[in-house]
Amino acid sequence: MKHILNFLNKKKMKLNDIRRIYVNTGPGKYTGLRISLTIAKAISLSNKAELVGFKSEDLVDKNYRNLIKLKKKKLFIKSLIKLMYSS
Repeated sequence: MKHILNFLNKKKMKLNDIRRIYVNTGPGKYTGLRISLTIAKAISLSNKAELVGFKSEDLVDKNYRNLIKLKKKKLFIKSLIKLMYSS
Protein backbone atom coordinates (compact mmCIF):
# COMPACT_ATOMS: atom_id res chain seq x y z
CA MET A 1 0.00 0.00 0.00
CA LYS A 2 2.95 2.27 0.68
CA HIS A 3 3.99 2.08 -2.98
CA ILE A 4 0.49 2.97 -4.15
CA LEU A 5 0.35 6.00 -1.87
CA ASN A 6 3.82 7.11 -2.99
CA PHE A 7 2.74 6.80 -6.63
CA LEU A 8 -0.41 8.82 -6.00
CA ASN A 9 1.57 11.50 -4.15
CA LYS A 10 3.93 11.86 -7.12
CA LYS A 11 0.92 12.27 -9.41
CA LYS A 12 -0.66 14.74 -6.94
CA MET A 13 -3.65 12.45 -6.49
CA LYS A 14 -5.52 10.93 -3.56
CA LEU A 15 -7.15 7.53 -3.17
CA ASN A 16 -10.54 9.23 -3.60
CA ASP A 17 -9.51 10.35 -7.11
CA ILE A 18 -9.39 6.76 -8.39
CA ARG A 19 -12.44 5.96 -10.55
CA ARG A 20 -11.27 2.83 -12.41
CA ILE A 21 -8.78 0.12 -11.46
CA TYR A 22 -7.22 -2.29 -13.94
CA VAL A 23 -5.94 -5.52 -12.41
CA ASN A 24 -4.00 -8.34 -14.06
CA THR A 25 -5.80 -11.65 -13.51
CA GLY A 26 -2.95 -13.81 -14.76
CA PRO A 27 -1.44 -16.04 -15.61
CA GLY A 28 0.96 -15.29 -12.82
CA LYS A 29 2.26 -16.30 -9.42
CA TYR A 30 -0.38 -17.23 -6.86
CA THR A 31 0.69 -14.84 -4.10
CA GLY A 32 1.21 -11.85 -6.38
CA LEU A 33 -2.20 -12.24 -8.04
CA ARG A 34 -4.01 -12.71 -4.73
CA ILE A 35 -2.38 -9.69 -3.11
CA SER A 36 -2.89 -7.37 -6.08
CA LEU A 37 -6.52 -8.41 -6.51
CA THR A 38 -7.22 -7.98 -2.78
CA ILE A 39 -5.76 -4.47 -2.74
CA ALA A 40 -7.58 -3.55 -5.97
CA LYS A 41 -10.90 -4.84 -4.61
CA ALA A 42 -10.44 -2.98 -1.32
CA ILE A 43 -9.71 0.32 -3.08
CA SER A 44 -12.57 -0.31 -5.50
CA LEU A 45 -15.08 -0.96 -2.71
CA SER A 46 -13.98 2.00 -0.61
CA ASN A 47 -14.07 4.42 -3.58
CA LYS A 48 -16.92 2.83 -5.53
CA ALA A 49 -14.43 2.66 -8.40
CA GLU A 50 -14.92 0.40 -11.40
CA LEU A 51 -12.77 -2.73 -11.16
CA VAL A 52 -11.85 -4.48 -14.39
CA GLY A 53 -9.52 -7.35 -15.08
CA PHE A 54 -7.30 -8.25 -17.98
CA LYS A 55 -5.01 -11.16 -18.85
CA SER A 56 -1.25 -10.83 -19.18
CA GLU A 57 -1.40 -11.63 -22.88
CA ASP A 58 -3.72 -8.64 -23.41
CA LEU A 59 -0.68 -6.41 -22.97
CA VAL A 60 1.02 -6.99 -26.29
CA ASP A 61 4.60 -5.73 -25.98
CA LYS A 62 3.69 -4.28 -22.54
CA ASN A 63 1.58 -1.64 -24.28
CA TYR A 64 -0.97 -0.50 -21.69
CA ARG A 65 -2.89 1.41 -24.37
CA ASN A 66 -4.28 -1.97 -25.36
CA LEU A 67 -6.37 -1.75 -22.18
CA ILE A 68 -8.18 1.26 -23.61
CA LYS A 69 -8.96 -0.73 -26.76
CA LEU A 70 -10.27 -3.62 -24.66
CA LYS A 71 -12.49 -1.25 -22.70
CA LYS A 72 -13.98 0.21 -25.88
CA LYS A 73 -14.69 -3.31 -27.19
CA LYS A 74 -16.10 -4.34 -23.76
CA LEU A 75 -13.70 -7.28 -23.55
CA PHE A 76 -12.69 -6.90 -19.92
CA ILE A 77 -13.11 -9.65 -17.39
CA LYS A 78 -16.10 -8.83 -15.21
CA SER A 79 -15.85 -11.72 -12.75
CA LEU A 80 -12.51 -11.52 -11.01
CA ILE A 81 -13.00 -14.76 -9.11
CA LYS A 82 -11.19 -17.07 -11.57
CA LEU A 83 -7.51 -16.12 -11.48
CA MET A 84 -5.05 -18.02 -13.67
CA TYR A 85 -2.07 -19.17 -11.63
CA SER A 86 1.25 -20.39 -12.93
CA SER A 87 4.07 -22.12 -11.11
